[in-house]
Amino acid sequence: MSDEENTEEEAPENPSEFKMGWANIPDLPLEDFEPVEEEEKEEVKDTSGGALAYAFIGAGQGGGRMVKAFYDLGYKKTLAINTAKNDLNLLELPDAHKFYIDHLGDQGAGKDQAKAAEGFENREQEIFDQLKGIIGENIDRIIICAGVAGGSGGGSVVPLVKLAKKYFTYVGKKDAAERVGVIASLPTTGECASPVVATNAYNKMTELCKLAETKKFSPLIIVDNDKIKKLYPKLTVKAFWPTINNTVGGLFHIFNVLANQNSDLTSFDPQDYDSVMKSAGCMIMGVTGVKDYESDTGVSKALKANLESTLLAGGFDLKTATASAGVVVGGSEILENTVGLMDNLEHAFSTLAAITGNGVMHRGIYEDPSRDKLVVYTLIGGLKAPKKRLEEIKRFINLDSGK
Repeated sequence: MSDEENTEEEAPENPSEFKMGWANIPDLPLEDFEPVEEEEKEEVKDTSGGALAYAFIGAGQGGGRMVKAFYDLGYKKTLAINTAKNDLNLLELPDAHKFYIDHLGDQGAGKDQAKAAEGFENREQEIFDQLKGIIGENIDRIIICAGVAGGSGGGSVVPLVKLAKKYFTYVGKKDAAERVGVIASLPTTGECASPVVATNAYNKMTELCKLAETKKFSPLIIVDNDKIKKLYPKLTVKAFWPTINNTVGGLFHIFNVLANQNSDLTSFDPQDYDSVMKSAGCMIMGVTGVKDYESDTGVSKALKANLESTLLAGGFDLKTATASAGVVVGGSEILENTVGLMDNLEHAFSTLAAITGNGVMHRGIYEDPSRDKLVVYTLIGGLKAPKKRLEEIKRFINLDSGK
Protein backbone atom coordinates (compact mmCIF):
# COMPACT_ATOMS: atom_id res chain seq x y z
CA MET A 1 0.00 0.00 0.00
CA SER A 2 1.43 3.41 -1.00
CA ASP A 3 1.92 6.37 1.32
CA GLU A 4 -0.88 8.19 -0.51
CA GLU A 5 -3.28 5.34 0.25
CA ASN A 6 -2.41 5.36 4.02
CA THR A 7 -4.78 8.14 5.17
CA GLU A 8 -5.15 7.03 8.86
CA GLU A 9 -3.39 9.45 11.28
CA GLU A 10 -0.84 7.77 13.54
CA ALA A 11 -0.80 8.46 17.30
CA PRO A 12 2.13 10.64 18.38
CA GLU A 13 4.89 8.95 20.36
CA ASN A 14 4.70 11.56 23.14
CA PRO A 15 1.23 11.76 24.80
CA SER A 16 1.90 15.36 25.77
CA GLU A 17 1.70 16.23 22.08
CA PHE A 18 -1.97 15.26 21.85
CA LYS A 19 -3.81 17.83 19.76
CA MET A 20 -7.44 18.45 19.02
CA GLY A 21 -8.26 16.42 15.98
CA TRP A 22 -6.54 13.21 17.06
CA ALA A 23 -9.09 11.27 19.13
CA ASN A 24 -10.42 14.70 20.23
CA ILE A 25 -8.02 14.76 23.24
CA PRO A 26 -6.97 18.33 24.11
CA ASP A 27 -3.81 19.65 25.74
CA LEU A 28 -4.25 20.28 29.48
CA PRO A 29 -2.48 23.20 31.16
CA LEU A 30 -1.65 21.10 34.23
CA GLU A 31 0.39 18.61 32.18
CA ASP A 32 3.45 20.84 32.30
CA PHE A 33 3.26 21.52 36.04
CA GLU A 34 4.31 19.35 38.96
CA PRO A 35 2.27 19.50 42.20
CA VAL A 36 3.95 21.40 45.02
CA GLU A 37 4.11 19.43 48.26
CA GLU A 38 2.57 21.23 51.22
CA GLU A 39 5.22 22.45 53.60
CA GLU A 40 4.91 20.81 56.99
CA LYS A 41 4.56 23.30 59.83
CA GLU A 42 6.56 22.76 62.97
CA GLU A 43 4.29 21.52 65.75
CA VAL A 44 3.85 23.80 68.76
CA LYS A 45 5.81 22.30 71.65
CA ASP A 46 4.28 21.69 75.06
CA THR A 47 6.70 22.72 77.83
CA SER A 48 4.49 21.99 80.83
CA GLY A 49 6.31 18.81 81.87
CA GLY A 50 3.03 17.04 82.62
CA ALA A 51 2.08 13.40 82.23
CA LEU A 52 -0.56 14.19 79.59
CA ALA A 53 -0.29 16.51 76.59
CA TYR A 54 -3.13 19.05 76.80
CA ALA A 55 -4.52 21.63 74.43
CA PHE A 56 -6.75 24.44 75.73
CA ILE A 57 -9.35 26.34 73.72
CA GLY A 58 -10.79 29.45 75.33
CA ALA A 59 -14.11 30.95 74.20
CA GLY A 60 -15.06 34.50 75.15
CA GLN A 61 -13.33 36.86 77.54
CA GLY A 62 -13.32 34.49 80.52
CA GLY A 63 -12.18 31.52 78.45
CA GLY A 64 -9.42 33.59 76.88
CA ARG A 65 -8.12 34.64 80.29
CA MET A 66 -8.09 31.03 81.43
CA VAL A 67 -6.10 29.72 78.45
CA LYS A 68 -3.62 32.56 78.96
CA ALA A 69 -2.99 31.18 82.47
CA PHE A 70 -2.35 27.73 81.01
CA TYR A 71 -0.13 29.15 78.27
CA ASP A 72 2.05 30.77 80.94
CA LEU A 73 2.39 27.38 82.66
CA GLY A 74 3.88 25.86 79.51
CA TYR A 75 0.73 24.59 77.79
CA LYS A 76 1.52 26.23 74.46
CA LYS A 77 -1.14 24.37 72.47
CA THR A 78 -3.75 27.04 73.13
CA LEU A 79 -6.27 29.01 71.09
CA ALA A 80 -8.45 31.92 72.24
CA ILE A 81 -11.66 32.55 70.28
CA ASN A 82 -13.85 35.62 70.61
CA THR A 83 -16.46 37.69 68.82
CA ALA A 84 -15.18 40.86 70.52
CA LYS A 85 -11.97 42.13 68.91
CA ASN A 86 -10.98 44.33 71.82
CA ASP A 87 -10.99 41.40 74.25
CA LEU A 88 -8.62 39.49 71.97
CA ASN A 89 -6.35 42.50 71.51
CA LEU A 90 -5.94 42.84 75.28
CA LEU A 91 -5.04 39.16 75.64
CA GLU A 92 -1.26 38.72 75.82
CA LEU A 93 -1.01 35.71 73.52
CA PRO A 94 0.76 35.41 70.14
CA ASP A 95 -1.53 36.35 67.23
CA ALA A 96 -1.28 32.78 65.91
CA HIS A 97 -3.07 31.65 69.10
CA LYS A 98 -6.08 33.95 68.58
CA PHE A 99 -9.13 33.65 66.36
CA TYR A 100 -11.51 36.54 65.81
CA ILE A 101 -15.05 35.74 64.65
CA ASP A 102 -15.33 39.01 62.79
CA HIS A 103 -18.75 39.18 61.15
CA LEU A 104 -20.77 40.00 64.29
CA GLY A 105 -19.41 43.53 64.70
CA ASP A 106 -16.68 44.85 67.00
CA GLN A 107 -18.89 44.60 70.09
CA GLY A 108 -19.22 40.82 69.83
CA ALA A 109 -22.26 38.70 70.58
CA GLY A 110 -23.64 40.97 73.33
CA LYS A 111 -24.72 38.13 75.68
CA ASP A 112 -26.61 36.51 72.79
CA GLN A 113 -25.48 32.87 72.83
CA ALA A 114 -27.46 31.90 69.73
CA LYS A 115 -25.75 34.68 67.80
CA ALA A 116 -22.33 33.50 68.98
CA ALA A 117 -23.13 29.89 68.06
CA GLU A 118 -24.13 30.99 64.56
CA GLY A 119 -20.92 32.96 64.21
CA PHE A 120 -18.89 29.95 65.29
CA GLU A 121 -20.70 27.70 62.82
CA ASN A 122 -19.86 30.05 59.95
CA ARG A 123 -16.13 29.94 60.79
CA GLU A 124 -15.88 26.36 62.07
CA GLN A 125 -13.64 25.05 59.29
CA GLU A 126 -11.23 27.97 59.63
CA ILE A 127 -11.00 27.40 63.37
CA PHE A 128 -10.36 23.70 62.77
CA ASP A 129 -7.59 24.51 60.29
CA GLN A 130 -5.94 26.88 62.75
CA LEU A 131 -6.11 24.21 65.45
CA LYS A 132 -4.25 21.78 63.19
CA GLY A 133 -1.27 24.12 63.09
CA ILE A 134 -1.29 24.60 66.87
CA ILE A 135 -2.15 21.19 68.29
CA GLY A 136 -0.57 18.74 65.85
CA GLU A 137 -0.93 15.01 66.46
CA ASN A 138 0.90 14.72 69.78
CA ILE A 139 -2.11 15.37 72.00
CA ASP A 140 -3.88 13.44 74.77
CA ARG A 141 -6.67 15.79 75.82
CA ILE A 142 -8.38 19.03 74.79
CA ILE A 143 -10.02 21.25 77.41
CA ILE A 144 -12.59 23.91 76.45
CA CYS A 145 -12.63 26.96 78.75
CA ALA A 146 -15.59 29.35 78.87
CA GLY A 147 -17.79 31.50 81.04
CA VAL A 148 -21.36 30.22 80.69
CA ALA A 149 -23.09 33.55 81.30
CA GLY A 150 -21.70 35.42 78.30
CA GLY A 151 -22.45 35.29 74.61
CA SER A 152 -19.18 34.19 73.02
CA GLY A 153 -18.24 31.67 75.70
CA GLY A 154 -21.65 30.23 76.45
CA GLY A 155 -22.65 30.14 72.79
CA SER A 156 -19.45 28.45 71.60
CA VAL A 157 -18.67 25.96 74.36
CA VAL A 158 -20.86 23.07 73.16
CA PRO A 159 -19.94 23.48 69.46
CA LEU A 160 -16.28 23.58 70.55
CA VAL A 161 -16.71 20.27 72.40
CA LYS A 162 -17.98 18.74 69.17
CA LEU A 163 -15.10 20.30 67.22
CA ALA A 164 -12.54 18.95 69.70
CA LYS A 165 -13.99 15.43 69.38
CA LYS A 166 -13.83 15.82 65.61
CA TYR A 167 -10.17 16.75 65.97
CA PHE A 168 -9.34 13.52 67.80
CA THR A 169 -11.06 11.57 65.04
CA TYR A 170 -8.96 13.51 62.53
CA VAL A 171 -5.68 12.53 64.25
CA GLY A 172 -6.79 8.91 64.62
CA LYS A 173 -7.33 8.84 68.40
CA LYS A 174 -10.03 6.63 69.90
CA ASP A 175 -12.44 7.44 72.73
CA ALA A 176 -12.78 11.09 71.71
CA ALA A 177 -15.50 11.81 74.29
CA GLU A 178 -13.16 10.74 77.10
CA ARG A 179 -10.43 13.05 75.79
CA VAL A 180 -12.42 16.29 75.74
CA GLY A 181 -13.22 18.23 78.93
CA VAL A 182 -14.68 21.61 79.91
CA ILE A 183 -13.72 24.23 82.49
CA ALA A 184 -16.79 26.46 82.86
CA SER A 185 -17.18 29.44 85.19
CA LEU A 186 -20.34 30.64 86.92
CA PRO A 187 -21.07 34.37 87.39
CA THR A 188 -21.11 36.24 90.68
CA THR A 189 -24.38 37.08 92.44
CA GLY A 190 -24.02 40.68 91.30
CA GLU A 191 -23.78 39.59 87.68
CA CYS A 192 -26.82 37.32 88.10
CA ALA A 193 -28.89 40.39 88.92
CA SER A 194 -29.15 40.70 85.15
CA PRO A 195 -31.90 38.27 84.02
CA VAL A 196 -30.07 37.64 80.74
CA VAL A 197 -26.91 36.63 82.61
CA ALA A 198 -28.80 34.41 85.06
CA THR A 199 -30.76 32.71 82.27
CA ASN A 200 -27.64 32.14 80.18
CA ALA A 201 -25.74 30.71 83.14
CA TYR A 202 -28.50 28.40 84.35
CA ASN A 203 -29.46 27.03 80.94
CA LYS A 204 -25.93 26.50 79.69
CA MET A 205 -24.59 24.96 82.90
CA THR A 206 -27.60 22.63 83.11
CA GLU A 207 -26.92 21.55 79.53
CA LEU A 208 -23.22 20.98 80.24
CA CYS A 209 -23.96 18.92 83.35
CA LYS A 210 -26.29 16.65 81.39
CA LEU A 211 -23.75 16.21 78.62
CA ALA A 212 -21.03 15.38 81.15
CA GLU A 213 -23.16 12.87 83.06
CA THR A 214 -24.12 11.11 79.81
CA LYS A 215 -20.45 10.79 78.83
CA LYS A 216 -20.51 13.21 75.91
CA PHE A 217 -17.29 14.69 77.35
CA SER A 218 -15.20 14.30 80.50
CA PRO A 219 -14.73 15.99 82.91
CA LEU A 220 -16.73 19.16 83.67
CA ILE A 221 -14.88 21.45 86.07
CA ILE A 222 -17.04 24.29 87.41
CA VAL A 223 -15.34 27.45 88.67
CA ASP A 224 -17.68 29.42 90.93
CA ASN A 225 -16.70 33.09 90.83
CA ASP A 226 -19.25 33.99 93.49
CA LYS A 227 -17.80 31.45 95.92
CA ILE A 228 -14.30 32.77 95.32
CA LYS A 229 -15.50 36.31 95.92
CA LYS A 230 -16.94 35.28 99.30
CA LEU A 231 -13.90 33.20 100.33
CA TYR A 232 -11.45 35.98 99.46
CA PRO A 233 -13.26 39.30 99.98
CA LYS A 234 -10.00 41.27 100.17
CA LEU A 235 -9.00 40.57 96.57
CA THR A 236 -8.69 43.83 94.67
CA VAL A 237 -10.55 44.37 91.41
CA LYS A 238 -7.33 44.18 89.42
CA ALA A 239 -6.17 41.00 91.18
CA PHE A 240 -9.50 39.16 91.12
CA TRP A 241 -9.44 37.52 87.67
CA PRO A 242 -5.70 36.81 87.49
CA THR A 243 -5.84 35.21 90.96
CA ILE A 244 -8.74 32.97 89.98
CA ASN A 245 -7.27 31.91 86.65
CA ASN A 246 -3.73 31.39 87.91
CA THR A 247 -4.93 29.39 90.93
CA VAL A 248 -7.26 27.14 88.95
CA GLY A 249 -4.67 26.70 86.21
CA GLY A 250 -1.93 26.01 88.75
CA LEU A 251 -4.00 23.45 90.64
CA PHE A 252 -4.89 21.66 87.41
CA HIS A 253 -1.21 21.73 86.42
CA ILE A 254 -0.01 20.27 89.74
CA PHE A 255 -1.90 16.99 89.25
CA ASN A 256 -0.58 16.63 85.71
CA VAL A 257 3.00 17.24 86.87
CA LEU A 258 2.77 14.99 89.95
CA ALA A 259 1.49 12.14 87.76
CA ASN A 260 4.73 12.45 85.81
CA GLN A 261 6.96 12.13 88.92
CA ASN A 262 8.28 8.99 90.51
CA SER A 263 7.96 8.50 94.24
CA ASP A 264 9.89 6.18 96.56
CA LEU A 265 6.84 6.27 98.83
CA THR A 266 3.56 6.00 96.87
CA SER A 267 3.19 7.13 93.26
CA PHE A 268 0.14 8.75 91.69
CA ASP A 269 0.99 7.54 88.19
CA PRO A 270 -0.29 8.64 84.75
CA GLN A 271 -2.78 5.76 84.58
CA ASP A 272 -4.26 6.76 87.95
CA TYR A 273 -4.53 10.36 86.83
CA ASP A 274 -6.03 9.46 83.46
CA SER A 275 -8.69 7.23 85.03
CA VAL A 276 -9.91 10.07 87.27
CA MET A 277 -9.99 12.50 84.33
CA LYS A 278 -12.13 10.03 82.37
CA SER A 279 -14.78 9.73 85.08
CA ALA A 280 -18.05 11.01 83.62
CA GLY A 281 -19.63 13.98 85.36
CA CYS A 282 -18.36 16.96 87.31
CA MET A 283 -14.96 17.28 88.96
CA ILE A 284 -13.57 19.35 91.82
CA MET A 285 -9.99 20.00 92.88
CA GLY A 286 -8.64 21.25 96.18
CA VAL A 287 -5.47 22.07 98.08
CA THR A 288 -4.68 22.84 101.71
CA GLY A 289 -1.64 23.04 103.94
CA VAL A 290 -1.53 20.79 107.03
CA LYS A 291 -0.29 22.63 110.10
CA ASP A 292 -1.25 20.08 112.74
CA TYR A 293 0.32 17.07 110.96
CA GLU A 294 1.57 15.56 114.23
CA SER A 295 -2.00 15.14 115.51
CA ASP A 296 -3.79 11.85 114.92
CA THR A 297 -6.57 13.59 112.99
CA GLY A 298 -4.70 16.66 111.76
CA VAL A 299 -4.34 15.47 108.17
CA SER A 300 -7.95 14.26 108.01
CA LYS A 301 -9.28 17.59 109.28
CA ALA A 302 -7.16 19.44 106.74
CA LEU A 303 -8.48 17.23 103.97
CA LYS A 304 -12.08 17.94 104.94
CA ALA A 305 -11.34 21.67 105.03
CA ASN A 306 -9.77 21.24 101.61
CA LEU A 307 -13.06 20.07 100.15
CA GLU A 308 -15.04 22.86 101.78
CA SER A 309 -12.76 25.71 100.68
CA THR A 310 -12.12 24.62 97.09
CA LEU A 311 -12.26 27.47 94.58
CA LEU A 312 -14.57 25.37 92.49
CA ALA A 313 -18.33 25.10 92.80
CA GLY A 314 -19.99 23.82 95.96
CA GLY A 315 -23.31 22.07 96.41
CA PHE A 316 -22.09 18.66 95.24
CA ASP A 317 -23.08 15.39 96.85
CA LEU A 318 -19.59 13.92 97.24
CA LYS A 319 -20.97 10.41 97.71
CA THR A 320 -21.92 10.41 94.01
CA ALA A 321 -18.22 10.46 93.06
CA THR A 322 -16.95 7.53 91.01
CA ALA A 323 -13.22 8.29 91.26
CA SER A 324 -10.94 10.35 93.45
CA ALA A 325 -7.32 10.99 94.29
CA GLY A 326 -5.54 12.22 97.40
CA VAL A 327 -1.92 13.31 96.98
CA VAL A 328 0.32 14.41 99.84
CA VAL A 329 3.52 16.37 99.27
CA GLY A 330 5.80 16.92 102.27
CA GLY A 331 9.24 18.20 103.12
CA SER A 332 12.00 15.68 103.80
CA GLU A 333 12.35 16.52 107.49
CA ILE A 334 8.61 16.14 108.09
CA LEU A 335 8.39 12.78 106.33
CA GLU A 336 11.53 11.45 108.04
CA ASN A 337 11.00 12.63 111.60
CA THR A 338 7.25 12.84 112.30
CA VAL A 339 6.30 9.81 114.41
CA GLY A 340 2.99 8.23 113.45
CA LEU A 341 2.59 10.30 110.28
CA MET A 342 2.04 7.24 108.09
CA ASP A 343 -0.91 6.17 110.23
CA ASN A 344 -2.29 9.70 110.04
CA LEU A 345 -2.01 9.71 106.25
CA GLU A 346 -3.72 6.32 106.01
CA HIS A 347 -6.54 7.66 108.18
CA ALA A 348 -6.86 10.69 105.91
CA PHE A 349 -7.02 8.54 102.78
CA SER A 350 -9.69 6.37 104.41
CA THR A 351 -11.63 9.51 105.30
CA LEU A 352 -11.52 10.68 101.70
CA ALA A 353 -12.73 7.25 100.51
CA ALA A 354 -15.67 7.39 102.93
CA ILE A 355 -16.59 10.96 101.98
CA THR A 356 -16.63 10.07 98.30
CA GLY A 357 -18.87 7.04 98.67
CA ASN A 358 -16.05 4.50 98.45
CA GLY A 359 -15.60 4.99 94.70
CA VAL A 360 -12.29 4.10 93.07
CA MET A 361 -9.60 6.04 94.93
CA HIS A 362 -5.97 6.71 94.05
CA ARG A 363 -3.30 8.02 96.38
CA GLY A 364 0.16 9.46 96.23
CA ILE A 365 2.85 10.47 98.74
CA TYR A 366 5.74 12.60 97.52
CA GLU A 367 8.87 13.97 99.15
CA ASP A 368 9.88 17.50 98.22
CA PRO A 369 13.28 18.42 99.73
CA SER A 370 12.65 22.11 99.00
CA ARG A 371 9.62 22.29 101.28
CA ASP A 372 9.26 22.57 105.02
CA LYS A 373 5.53 21.88 105.09
CA LEU A 374 2.92 19.22 104.33
CA VAL A 375 0.30 19.86 101.63
CA VAL A 376 -2.73 17.76 100.63
CA TYR A 377 -4.19 17.88 97.11
CA THR A 378 -7.55 16.32 96.23
CA LEU A 379 -9.13 15.45 92.90
CA ILE A 380 -12.70 14.10 92.85
CA GLY A 381 -14.50 13.10 89.65
CA GLY A 382 -17.75 11.56 88.47
CA LEU A 383 -19.93 13.89 90.54
CA LYS A 384 -23.56 14.62 89.80
CA ALA A 385 -24.60 18.19 89.00
CA PRO A 386 -24.50 20.74 91.88
CA LYS A 387 -28.28 21.14 92.01
CA LYS A 388 -28.26 23.47 94.99
CA ARG A 389 -25.95 25.94 93.28
CA LEU A 390 -27.92 25.83 90.05
CA GLU A 391 -31.16 26.44 91.93
CA GLU A 392 -29.61 29.56 93.48
CA ILE A 393 -29.00 30.93 89.99
CA LYS A 394 -32.46 29.91 88.81
CA ARG A 395 -33.97 31.93 91.66
CA PHE A 396 -32.83 35.14 89.95
CA ILE A 397 -34.70 34.12 86.80
CA ASN A 398 -37.88 33.40 88.77
CA LEU A 399 -37.61 36.74 90.62
CA ASP A 400 -37.48 38.59 87.32
CA SER A 401 -40.45 36.70 85.92
CA GLY A 402 -42.52 37.37 89.06
CA LYS A 403 -42.79 33.73 90.08
